[in-house]
Amino acid sequence: MEREKLLINGLKELGIEPSDTIISRFDKYLFELKKWNRAYNLTALKSDEDIIVKHFFDSLLYLKVMPEGQWNICDIGSGAGFPGIPMAIVRPELNIVLIEPSRKKSAFLRHIKRTFILNNVEVLEKRVEDVKDRFFDIAVTRALFSISDLIEKAGHVLKKDGFFVLNKGPKFEDEIKCLLDNVKFEVISVALPYALLQRNLIKVKISGSSPK
Repeated sequence: MEREKLLINGLKELGIEPSDTIISRFDKYLFELKKWNRAYNLTALKSDEDIIVKHFFDSLLYLKVMPEGQWNICDIGSGAGFPGIPMAIVRPELNIVLIEPSRKKSAFLRHIKRTFILNNVEVLEKRVEDVKDRFFDIAVTRALFSISDLIEKAGHVLKKDGFFVLNKGPKFEDEIKCLLDNVKFEVISVALPYALLQRNLIKVKISGSSPK
């Protein structure tokens, strides 16, 4: 399918109005990602369709569990900007901090921020374990953390009433069985547009954590 048509139809399927600005930014994001990928190895996906569906649309699924309003969000292990950058493009009222320890990937993220003048995005070139005195309403990740590992590594960055959102495949139930009693979770199953795939968004909240 032609690239622009795929973007427009996929955004509509996700309930997002495909404005000219949004389409232009995703098109430019795709171009920059492929250009930088030749030197920086940002993604294993090569075709336009795979990048649009499995990176852009997959990232936008997180908005299904994002309440309306202005929230402070961190994207842990952002890599090439997923899911944080697509979310920031579509929901400019969200304040999103991209936490990425790799120097090369952080350089790419800063380039994208400058290119699109994304004033709602900040890049932190750090491991999440080293992020101190920053607290967020919501923490998202597409990195390959187990739920338990994510809580251990990043639980300190959530506000008292904050929550994590992870994107998991069909084996998520094995991870849920290992969670402690103070961890509350909700599973939202959604279809990924233009892919025969179901994603499971796991919303995780730690009860009894110290207030921040």
